[in-house]
Amino acid sequence: MRGASVDPTAISYGAGISACEKGGKWQHALTLHGGMRDAKLEPSVICFSAAVSACEKCGQWRPALALLDELRETSLQLDVIVYNAGVSACEKGGQWQRALSLLRDMGHVDIELNVISYSSGISACEKDGQWQQAVLLLVELRELRLEPNTITYNAGISACEKGSQWEHALSLFRHMVEAEVGPDTISFNAGISACEKSGEWQHALSLLRDMRDMKSEPDVVSYCAGTSACEKGGQWQRSLWLLSEMEDLKLDPGIVGYCAGISACGTGLAWQQALSLFGDIRSAALEPNTISYNAALSACEKGLQWQRALSLLRELGKAKLELCVISFNAGISACEKGGQWQRALSLLKELRGERLEPNTVSYNAGISSCEKCEQWHRALALLREMREIKLDQDEISYNAGISACEKGGQWEQALSLLREMGTASLKPGRISCSAGISACQKGGQWQQALLLLSEMGDVRLEPDIVSYSSGAGACESSGQGQHVLSLLSSMHSSLWSRGSLSRSRVV
Repeated sequence: MRGASVDPTAISYGAGISACEKGGKWQHALTLHGGMRDAKLEPSVICFSAAVSACEKCGQWRPALALLDELRETSLQLDVIVYNAGVSACEKGGQWQRALSLLRDMGHVDIELNVISYSSGISACEKDGQWQQAVLLLVELRELRLEPNTITYNAGISACEKGSQWEHALSLFRHMVEAEVGPDTISFNAGISACEKSGEWQHALSLLRDMRDMKSEPDVVSYCAGTSACEKGGQWQRSLWLLSEMEDLKLDPGIVGYCAGISACGTGLAWQQALSLFGDIRSAALEPNTISYNAALSACEKGLQWQRALSLLRELGKAKLELCVISFNAGISACEKGGQWQRALSLLKELRGERLEPNTVSYNAGISSCEKCEQWHRALALLREMREIKLDQDEISYNAGISACEKGGQWEQALSLLREMGTASLKPGRISCSAGISACQKGGQWQQALLLLSEMGDVRLEPDIVSYSSGAGACESSGQGQHVLSLLSSMHSSLWSRGSLSRSRVV
């Protein structure tokens, strides 16, 4: 070692830190780094870089930044490698603001940023859903005439996907292709997922086709995202087609794929196909989970199959899977649609017995089931119960309650609920007012009916045919022929001006 300008001990420490960095032993790396000071040795930039990189690989952004601060206090020249390791550490630690701060610091100390610097910064923004910042960094990267690579573009597309910005995601994808940067499966999947989140099923399927054309084989993630996009777009037949294609390609859709298909069938009111897919889960040697049960329950609810919904709910309980409010809500709603108010209320009671907290949706379904079966007193009891447990009532809650009172001939209760909506900072809508006017008609309260019609006009809420007809009916049954003619004239004028009546119907 005669004539060497560097102490061999420093080389030994450097080699040790580098070994710890490669082995993911960040604490050992920091111990060795501190040991150099104790041995009165000055760490080199390479030693600092290795120590920062060791922290970066384990997502330890705090010690990484502490090392960078220590390095700044020395006379050593900072370089792009050590800064990139710091940016990457912040990215892995979910610290997008600190990552961007480091990028700005690099510019201030005249360190030339490279594609790796920007890729780490964009990825940091992507992980926190900061799509605007990610796109700005990509623009800045191109302005510096640096060429983004696949990793850079993937991080940008994924950031837009997480921010539900499907148009920006597709724009970046097109830039990627135009720049002849080959998109990989990750690029396509991020683009498809971005379209899926916004229900853009046509674009999602188009990307799936492009994958094959560009010789990039779709995987399970690609197909599941496409299936989910079709579900959100109400394209249940296409969802089944994608699942069938997965089977042909020997790809296992897994629970996620089956759940997306079941949900798609439920949205399309194809409950038979939904239950068939649910059965296919076990045929594929998989065990249904709570999400798959809920998807099947929802399909039965939408398909007016309350018996099947209850059967699935019982099966879910026996399967020792975690029952949740969503499961019960689907069952209650199925009973409501099937006119089974006793069963709906029984499920609501059972929900509380499972130590689950019913939500507004649970109660709304229960109130609506009572309304449909003219159980106005039970509907009002549920509304009172919501107030007692301090559960927010929404317009649906009140509309169902008012309609229940209307069907039960309880005009005073209906008007009381209408007034209560105002005190609850809820604005009665056309449905609420129409039900109130109808309640007044049934109770022979023509003055109250006209007052409600007048109040609708005061708040610029245009009455519809139902509102006018109920008001006219109330006046007619009370022998108020003059008011009937006046209301019919107002109805024709109002609906004609809004284009709701054709000239032939008015004549």
